[in-house]
Amino acid sequence: MGDGSLVEFASVIDAVQCAIDVQEALAGEASDIILRIGIHLGDVIIEGEDVYGTGVNIAARLEGCAYPGGICISSLVFESLSA
Repeated sequence: MGDGSLVEFASVIDAVQCAIDVQEALAGEASDIILRIGIHLGDVIIEGEDVYGTGVNIAARLEGCAYPGGICISSLVFESLSA
């Protein structure tokens, strides 16, 4: 997993709000930490301490598309927030 983190949420709204809160908190501090966050809504497989699957892979790819200090969401997340 390298220097990344994976966080699972029961609600897409909670996931997006957490991402916003984290980015706002980091922007408000004199910090050298600049995150990119990717959020996807999808199935994951949980085996012990491991979480993996297509949902994780898509979120990781979205993270790479986010601007430094930004958040990139999938179309499924966007549609869920719009509903």
